[in-house]
Amino acid sequence: MTQPPTPPYGDQPEQPGHQPGHEQPGHPQPGHQQSYPQHQPQGSPAGGYQPHEERKNPDAAGFFKALFDFSFKSFVTIKFAAVIYVIALLLIALLTLMGIIAAFIMMTEEAVAGILMLLMVLVAAPFYLILIRLTLELYVAMIRTAQNTAATTAELENLRWDLSQRS
Repeated sequence: MTQPPTPPYGDQPEQPGHQPGHEQPGHPQPGHQQSYPQHQPQGSPAGGYQPHEERKNPDAAGFFKALFDFSFKSFVTIKFAAVIYVIALLLIALLTLMGIIAAFIMMTEEAVAGILMLLMVLVAAPFYLILIRLTLELYVAMIRTAQNTAATTAELENLRWDLSQRS
């Protein structure tokens, strides 16, 4: 015998004999939890805690709106880290190709200098790509830390307010 699937959080299974819209004020229905009003600090999501996927992204503002946000409340780093990385990858590939061509041209005149230049180009390209990747990851991690800290602060304010209302 299999169990019926559990409804997602927030959805309550329909109770036998329960008709929607016939709840008595102040009296929770069987199987329903009592809900408490929640204090909403400025910038916190409505309804208190929401799973990560359902939270509204404060960076959802348009790029140009975020670009000219002089209060720096929205971040553009996470949105464009991939774009910046692709541009850097293309530039490094282009410069590497130019360096290889220059090294082969140099080899026709002086072989040792051309080989050294070729080796330098082939070592420098992945080094700079790794350096750019690490830098972008650092920036994205800092922004996510700031976002998570703000969300944690808002949730703690909600909990404090909720506790003050219960006592």
